[in-house]
Amino acid sequence: MSNSSAIQNMRKRLAVGVFLVCFLFGPALVSVAAEGGANQKSPASSSQDNMGLSTDTLQKQITDLDSQIQKLREKSLELQEKTRAKLQAQLEYFKKERDTLVPRIEKLRDNSELAWQDIKENIQKVIEDLNASVDTVQE
Repeated sequence: MSNSSAIQNMRKRLAVGVFLVCFLFGPALVSVAAEGGANQKSPASSSQDNMGLSTDTLQKQITDLDSQIQKLREKSLELQEKTRAKLQAQLEYFKKERDTLVPRIEKLRDNSELAWQDIKENIQKVIEDLNASVDTVQE
């Protein structure tokens, strides 16, 4: 084997070795480096800060939800008042209509009774006249 092919062979083996080392140990080396740089605070205080942030965030979200719920309640009350006002106006209108309708019905009933009495009396008179005419013809 020549010197140049031996060097190429070694380069290939070295490249494969570096690749395998990076592939196998790369993620572990990156996480160790990250922990070393970010580990200026103690782990206990770091977890407390994270919990404090999430508790504050959750509390803010709960407060926002409470605010939204209150707004919906107020809107519901406004809608109830508007609906109540509309219904009250309709009830007033119906009451006025009823108040004008009742006297009309009574007047119609009275007029119908009077009209019926008049018709009845006229019919009886016509019948009596016919009977009298028939009696006159038979004599």
